[in-house]
Amino acid sequence: MFKLEPDGFAAIAPLFDNLSLRHGSVRAVLRDPSLGDIWVDDLASPRQAILRGPEGLYLAGDPRSDLGGLAGEIEDWEYVYPDEPWLPAIGEVLPNRFMIAHDRVRLALDAGRARSFAVPDGFELVADSQSVEVSIIHAGEVVSRCSVDMVVDGYAEFGVWTHPAYRGRGLAKAAAAASLHRAGEQGVTAFGWHCYASNTRSQTVAKALGFEVTDRYLGFAARVPAENDGDLDTAYCRELAATFEAGASEIVWLDFHAAVAWVLAGEPGKAVTTVERLVERGWWGKTEWLEQHWALERLKADPRFQGALNAHRATR
Repeated sequence: MFKLEPDGFAAIAPLFDNLSLRHGSVRAVLRDPSLGDIWVDDLASPRQAILRGPEGLYLAGDPRSDLGGLAGEIEDWEYVYPDEPWLPAIGEVLPNRFMIAHDRVRLALDAGRARSFAVPDGFELVADSQSVEVSIIHAGEVVSRCSVDMVVDGYAEFGVWTHPAYRGRGLAKAAAAASLHRAGEQGVTAFGWHCYASNTRSQTVAKALGFEVTDRYLGFAARVPAENDGDLDTAYCRELAATFEAGASEIVWLDFHAAVAWVLAGEPGKAVTTVERLVERGWWGKTEWLEQHWALERLKADPRFQGALNAHRATR
């Protein structure tokens, strides 16, 4: 594969037509090459292309051509979004056999149709002065936030987070509604919202705001496709934990995701054991990734988990 110079991005754009309709990240890189890069199989007459953007890696073009070199161009840890024609051949392209299919959903909304929601009593809405991001504060702490993942050509993609202890109070809807309103005032005319198909809570918030499901698609990664407790059933989480543990003998960092899967399967002891093994094997990641992961946070009271964190921190 050959890296394409920025002045060639416009010519290659038609290969990404379908992916551009779905992903703001693709649009953004094609619009501003400083946000990513593109690799092609032939500089003179490209048939296949890889785009690396802020939100992942995207496969476009003709998968019927020689695929031999593609797997070597994709890193084990990357999140891969293939155009639909690539799906029958995806096994030949992914860099390891532990990358699994993730069902995903895209929802969309025109700016003029966004609904409003009031902030509940006792909470304060705070808007960022440099962006359209909005936070909700309670007792001096941020308990909900809506941020923009991508803005390009009047289109923006949003994400929302609420602290588990404050869910079910309408905070996510209030934060997102305020952020959408601010974006509309700044010229954004169309909104997008992506999440795992398993994340019904996120979809419920989006639909309450007026979003509608426009697309269902697949992403591929060696990680657990969940963003909340209860997104996946425990049997599947155990299956994922076993799969990632098996893979960790080849790719050490898979134990990180095995630990996440064990937590979601209701097996915190196995999760801690997996974290200990991850640290012992010399994992290169940041200690904060373990401390701040939404699923692993519940292990903080376990002395063994704290011991593993301290051991890892000492090696940094």
